[in-house]
Amino acid sequence: LNTFYEEKNLGKMPTNEARRYGDRVFTMMMFAKVICVQLVNFMGYNLLFQDVDVIWYQNPLTYFYDTDKSGDFDIYFQDDGAHTVRYAPYSANSGFYFVRYNDRTRYLFTTLLYGGDMIKAWDSHQ
Repeated sequence: LNTFYEEKNLGKMPTNEARRYGDRVFTMMMFAKVICVQLVNFMGYNLLFQDVDVIWYQNPLTYFYDTDKSGDFDIYFQDDGAHTVRYAPYSANSGFYFVRYNDRTRYLFTTLLYGGDMIKAWDSHQ
């Protein structure tokens, strides 16, 4: 799978790190996470998205692709750990998540993409 960056579609991405949760740089990166996953999903692929600070001790794809062990779910999310009202009732975190390509996940990521104004308003996509 080739990768690319195209400023016309993705906009000008920050070159520095966020100074705090929810600042402009953080919010831009959260929107970029939605775009890159949505693009790969639209191409018909299952995908594992993860932040750079996630380390696997074993190949997680072995588990995700074995539906006898993992079940037949559309998406697996990392648990946020912060079980607050803001994230209720699910507490999903985008530090890592596995997405199976199907019509439901395609709809979900299209909805997230169209809801970009909400990402800006809430300072996050979680």
